[in-house]
Amino acid sequence: MARWYTIAQAILLAAAASPAAAAEGSFISSRERLTAPAAEAGKGRYIVELQPSTGNTARQETPVEAVVEQISSLGYDAKLKDDFTTISSRFKGVSVEIANDNSTGALDDIKSIPGVAGAWPVYPIALDTSFEVTTGFQKWNPHVATRVDELHGRNLTGAGQRVCVVDSGVDVAHPALAGRVAGGRNLVDEGSSELTDCAGHGTFVSSVIAASHKDFSGVAPAAEIFMYKVFGCAATTSNDLVLKGILAADSDNCDIISVSIGSNTGYANSVMSRVASQVAQDRLLIIAAGNSGEMGPYFASSPAAGRGVVSVGSVEAAQTLGWPATLVSSSGESLNISYVTSEGSKFNETIDVPIVLDAGDSCNIAGSGDEKTAVLVKRGVCSPVFSYNTLAGAGYGYGILFDSYNQGAYYMADVPDTADSVHLMAVTAASVGDWASKQIGGNSTLRLKIQADAQPAAFAADVPSAGQLSSFSSWGPTYENDFSPVISAPGGVVYGAFPENQYAISSGTSFATPYVAGIAALYYAHVKKDRDEFVRRLTSTAVALPAFDASLGGRVVSEVASLAQQGAGLVDAAKVFAYATVLLSEPTLSLNDTDNRVSTHTIRIQNNGDEAVTYNVSHIAASTVQSRNVLLYPNPYYPPLLASSGSLAAPKTVTVAPGATQDIEITLTAPDVGADSGALWSGKVILAGSNDELISVPYRYDDTNGDLLPLDGRPFRPADGESPETYFAFRYGTYEFSLDLVGVDYTTDQFVYPPKHGSGSKAWLGSVRSEPLKDNGYMDFPMREVVRFSEGRYVTFRSFANGTAIPSGRYRIFTRALRIFGDASNPKDWQLFLTDPFSIQLGDDPIPGQNATATTRAVTSTAAATATETAPAVTTSAIPATTVPVSVPGPTSTLTAAATPTGLSDAFTTLKLQRLREDTPYITDPEAWMELHVQISLPNPVSTGSVLSFGVPAEIVDIAADDQLSAPAGLAGTTSFDPETRLYTIELGDWTTWNKNMAGDFFLMCRFTPEFAATMKQGTYVVQFPTVGKVHEAVVYYTAVDRTAVYERQLTTPYDGTTLFTAEVEIAPALGPWDFVRLQTSHSTDDDGFVCDRSGVLVGHEFDAENRIVKSTDVTASAVEVCNVKNFLAVYNGTMTGGDVLRFTVASIQGDRASWTLNTMYLLDVQLSNGTLVLYDQRNLPFEKNTRLRNFNFNSFTGERA
Repeated sequence: MARWYTIAQAILLAAAASPAAAAEGSFISSRERLTAPAAEAGKGRYIVELQPSTGNTARQETPVEAVVEQISSLGYDAKLKDDFTTISSRFKGVSVEIANDNSTGALDDIKSIPGVAGAWPVYPIALDTSFEVTTGFQKWNPHVATRVDELHGRNLTGAGQRVCVVDSGVDVAHPALAGRVAGGRNLVDEGSSELTDCAGHGTFVSSVIAASHKDFSGVAPAAEIFMYKVFGCAATTSNDLVLKGILAADSDNCDIISVSIGSNTGYANSVMSRVASQVAQDRLLIIAAGNSGEMGPYFASSPAAGRGVVSVGSVEAAQTLGWPATLVSSSGESLNISYVTSEGSKFNETIDVPIVLDAGDSCNIAGSGDEKTAVLVKRGVCSPVFSYNTLAGAGYGYGILFDSYNQGAYYMADVPDTADSVHLMAVTAASVGDWASKQIGGNSTLRLKIQADAQPAAFAADVPSAGQLSSFSSWGPTYENDFSPVISAPGGVVYGAFPENQYAISSGTSFATPYVAGIAALYYAHVKKDRDEFVRRLTSTAVALPAFDASLGGRVVSEVASLAQQGAGLVDAAKVFAYATVLLSEPTLSLNDTDNRVSTHTIRIQNNGDEAVTYNVSHIAASTVQSRNVLLYPNPYYPPLLASSGSLAAPKTVTVAPGATQDIEITLTAPDVGADSGALWSGKVILAGSNDELISVPYRYDDTNGDLLPLDGRPFRPADGESPETYFAFRYGTYEFSLDLVGVDYTTDQFVYPPKHGSGSKAWLGSVRSEPLKDNGYMDFPMREVVRFSEGRYVTFRSFANGTAIPSGRYRIFTRALRIFGDASNPKDWQLFLTDPFSIQLGDDPIPGQNATATTRAVTSTAAATATETAPAVTTSAIPATTVPVSVPGPTSTLTAAATPTGLSDAFTTLKLQRLREDTPYITDPEAWMELHVQISLPNPVSTGSVLSFGVPAEIVDIAADDQLSAPAGLAGTTSFDPETRLYTIELGDWTTWNKNMAGDFFLMCRFTPEFAATMKQGTYVVQFPTVGKVHEAVVYYTAVDRTAVYERQLTTPYDGTTLFTAEVEIAPALGPWDFVRLQTSHSTDDDGFVCDRSGVLVGHEFDAENRIVKSTDVTASAVEVCNVKNFLAVYNGTMTGGDVLRFTVASIQGDRASWTLNTMYLLDVQLSNGTLVLYDQRNLPFEKNTRLRNFNFNSFTGERA
């Protein structure tokens, strides 16, 4: 499956939010209406499997003809769409199309026909075909990390081996695939041999396998491709066509089949997975694991969930595609550089233009130029779109951005191509800026030279995600607890061929899959065609990758990622070929779940070498994943990790003679976690040989009861509301779920499958159809092969699933869900639930059993309450305000204003100083912004031009002025301040001439002069503001920092040609004792950025008279987990004495320097030692660069018409 990106980049997904906490004992975490299924490309089509013993009828009809006729005899307009029995003997079935299908009852009707083994609806499978293309060639080499390049160096190219690809078609004329496409079959239009690839997906996939070009090589460049086209020119196919493609490839005796298509139905028993399992018994069937990594564990896809299938996860590219250029100085020196474009494509022009070094950054270019001039400028922290628009606005035709703040010389996201004047915007290394600065400092000028025919200059990717597991790659296991994915390969930021002689960059497990198929082609061509041995070699030699959390910019969180995410690890092609040690037993070990655990296994190996080898047997534990949260919903990406891991009991060493085999019995013990915890633990049994060969056998285990696992992890309890609304959730998969309407006297003991329709108060009456859902579709029950949810959903209904109106009466809702591994014919394998009775009335119909007319009312439940899990206590708190002191120590000082006010008398009713946006006179930071609260009363109309004024003490500066005072439908006045006379004046406008009872209410930002602030001591400060007729006194209290509350401080200092905005957040032990304190903050992509070398964490030990830290210990290295331009995360869990104070320092700069504000929004969590997690309210610390006026209400003035 593919994920096309509009640019070439490593996608770093933000962590998926966990469901909001639900009320205790509840499973509904949000009131979210169910979404309708995707538009059904296969609406009215069904896949029907026939019993193996089904033969010709007495009328000599074939079984296929007979089943179509029997469907028609039930009143359906049925015709045969595809007869799979003519394609392959693997699957005895057909695809049937019903023209008059308007009921979900058709599926049950088909299942009831004698000789039918099963039936499934046909559903759509879509491709996202957004991509970035280029006509330039690129020396793309992803083969170093997988060691495929070593095989190419030995001239192993896959010559003579065919790979069958089930996909969207192929551009046979593409130069990168010249001579590599042997043919194919058009399964969409079997009357045509046309393989045209409208989507581009199949061409891209084919090039990953077999591209052969001077600048671009596939994994097996001499192998041949045979295409099975299952897409038309729409980007949607259907599961019956995918099934047809796999069966056709099997029928054609394909050794290797590559399928980069699937759907998020991770059931080994789904029809696609079942057929894949059968084909995989003899063929090497390699299928994409899926691109739903954000959903977390238990989100495998089909047909990748098939048993015996090699399902493939994705790893990000380890290199960046750069292109060469030269900076030439008038001093005679030159510098060869590599630049990276947004989409990785080559700038295919030859240029020699002047280039200037700009003093700003890419978000704030200081100079200007023309289309024939280039600019070299520091990369700013704003979005690439903002940088592009800034470059266009400055007029330059070429922009080279040298890296800054460790952002990395990497592909920029979402760069537009909208300005005709901008020919190139690219990123280069930070060192380029240093070299240019020295040249310019020596009065030299620079030119930029680029050659159109230059060879590419790839280099190691300078981003955290390089070579790591892709965040989009789907996690296993399957719902049946089978191992998935099996292996991982390069799939993130892949370069490949695209139709019409173009090339593209894209990401997805779609492209990791053909990579493994290419390695298989090399093995089959040059070693032997042995499916089982290849798979065992593939998994036993794979390299385990670390657990990488792409959230917050990306970080490694554990040495070994869960095998539910990576499978056996990253493929190592050289070891697949070279190792003399061969695994003969199963390639993976599945320990199943708690109730079905198989702890002891036998590993069999063979030594094909010439000498005896001694193997040391050991164990590497992968990360143990907490697959479920306290509400029992699966945790989304990236799931929490647990400290516990399993242990191994096995012989320490075994010696195997040359050519001999050896059995090794191992026993794996579960980690010490709670029963039914949902912990997914995994790892590898390691066999390290004295011949320097190391093979491993991956295992995985789910510490939960899965055999009869309730869908929601506890007895199924829909909560119901009006209409009636029925709430439900799937915390796990289910083969079938339905909402049925039954008579008021129906009991669960009556349930049989399939349900038998009846009438009366004790009857099963039918499944329901939902009312229009939030996307205007509707849902007909039952639902089959249901994908799990991350939170509850609800539906309302008004008819039966066949569209028939529900008559007036008394009913119950009957919900049923088939457990994984359950037998549908056994009622004990279903979760069954009945609601309390409710009434439905059509028009004025009387309701049976009632004397009075009633309307539809809420459904209530009489289900017995079940025990709920004990979750850690969680408390949400507002950060407490600084405690108001009873008395303020220190002297009282009075600040006077040497000013003579003029104008109206007694107009000011209030002139009061307070903290910025806080109604308190207590300040702890004398350097910080304050506000002067101004209130004015004008009872009668006043002529235009009248003035009000007050004096301002010299210690107060930067008071907001030159503003307009708004009023309803008019202008109340304007403000001004004269720093010489210290007089603040309000000149009234014409609005005051025709209004009365006028009230002004607004705030003026101001602050103390830096010089005065530096001399202030704790005490009381009386600030006098003289007006005409009265002197107003505003009292502020300068107090010591209150260490019983969270303390916040904001600082601004000059930095790197701009302003550094520093937020300090301090926590004292009085808010504990705690196990850890965590602070997390981020800047949006379009806004500002963090400066990591000015951010950190410290523990204060000594304090001044104002309780401010004067001596401290820096703990940044151990506490800061993430710091990049957009994300900061720090966790401190060290020890502190009673008098210590913990300080988080977060420094930022603006993206757009013209902006007036910078916001630092942060989350603070304190894990108390008593087990309570205190989640403080989200805080925002807005930095103000400029003084401004703020109205109390919408307008500065209000009044009445005179």
